[in-house]
Parts: sequence; C-alpha cells; structure tokens
Amino acid sequence: MKHTGTAAFLLASVVGAVAVFGLTLLIYATFFQDFLAGFSELTPEVLELISRDQINIIAIVIANLAHGLLLATVITWGRFYTPLRGAGAAAIVAFLTEVYFLFTQYAIFKTMDLVSAVADTVMWTLVNAVVGALVAWILGRSVRRRSAPAPTRPAVHR
Repeated sequence: MKHTGTAAFLLASVVGAVAVFGLTLLIYATFFQDFLAGFSELTPEVLELISRDQINIIAIVIANLAHGLLLATVITWGRFYTPLRGAGAAAIVAFLTEVYFLFTQYAIFKTMDLVSAVADTVMWTLVNAVVGALVAWILGRSVRRRSAPAPTRPAVHR
C-alpha cells in the first residue's frame, strides 16, 4: 500500500487539529467543566493568580496543530488507514501521553486530584479516538485514490 501524499497529510493534520479543538471545547466547556471543577484543590484566589486574563489564541493554535500533526504522523507511520485502526492508534497515543502528563502533574502539583486525573484521561482518550478515526479516514481515502489503477482508454479502431 502506498503512502499518503503531502497534501492529504497536511489536510488530515489540520482537520485533526480543528476536530481536537472543537471536541475538547464542546466536551470540556459544557459537560465536563463542572465535574472537574469539583476536584480542584486550588482556592479561587490561587486560580485567579495563575490564570491568564486573556487566553493566548496563538498558543492554542500551535498546540492543536502539533497534536493534529502527531496523530497524522502516527497513523501514517503505522499505516492505520481505516477509521477503526486510526481510532485505536490515536486512543493509545492519547491515553499514554495523558497518563504521563496528568500523573506527573498529580504527583507534583495540587492542580487536581486522582479522580480528576483519571476522568480527564478517559475523556481525552475518547476525544482522540474520534479524531483518530477522522484522520485515518482522510489519509485512507488518499492512499486508496493514489493506489487505484489509472483509468484506461478504450482502444480506438481505425
């Protein structure tokens, strides 16, 4: 099976970045925010001290693009070009990186407790499974299109 083209890889990365941002915003800002707020060990005064007055949009864009590139890279390298395989690969990457990040944070800082670390890991894994399926679908379409035999022209009889 051939590899994806550069345009398809970049498209899948950007779509993955947008999907990660959109799903994360939808899930965390609506359903999950109140749940996680109940587990913070920080006082409102401390939260105000460490929170920015304005979210840095450029940093958010960079972070999401990096994650979209990560998922597209893993899916391409592993050739996980079906939605199910892409979902599985993305879920594993998300789970392992989130366990590393959140449990390191849990061990060092009082920004969360164990229940919120586990819940956040589960939610992030689910978000990435959906995004991985989408990225794999885009990349898989490109591979199938590039691997398809060229159409043949009927012979002209003279």
